[in-house]
Amino acid sequence: MLKPIDLTVLAFIRSELRDAQWTQVQVASGLGVSQSSVHRALQQLDASGLLGRHDRAFRGVLVHAVRHIYPPVLGAPMQGVAAAAAHPTLATYLRGADPLVWPLAGGEAHATSLEPLHPCVPAAALRNGRFYELMSLIDVLRVGRLQERTVATWRLDAMLGLS
Repeated sequence: MLKPIDLTVLAFIRSELRDAQWTQVQVASGLGVSQSSVHRALQQLDASGLLGRHDRAFRGVLVHAVRHIYPPVLGAPMQGVAAAAAHPTLATYLRGADPLVWPLAGGEAHATSLEPLHPCVPAAALRNGRFYELMSLIDVLRVGRLQERTVATWRLDAMLGLS
């Protein structure tokens, strides 16, 4: 069974390290997690067939399953990082969606909180722009309405080079 860290690691690789040779140390450093966590995630991703250049399989998990495997957990309004449809780029495509934040002390946004897929996501997103957008897309797929998920799927396809 895939754990949240597994999809987070894969999202980081697909967004930030896509065309480069990468190491477990780079992934761990980029996400702010231990190298052993990355190692275990890579083993699980390999066993599931998601590791490698299988963007269509990754897309399938995100579009069709992520909202059921990792249902969104919403909380009280708080400070954090603009997430899901509130992501600065996505907000231009997804007007009218409820603003959400991943809780993070000192965050610049204030809205209803959304528990991120993994605790490392908010801080890692601030350091890595493409990862930030991809994780926000994933959260639109987790929490969004049909129209928002449709737009997120279109944007995901463009990001993964599948359109």
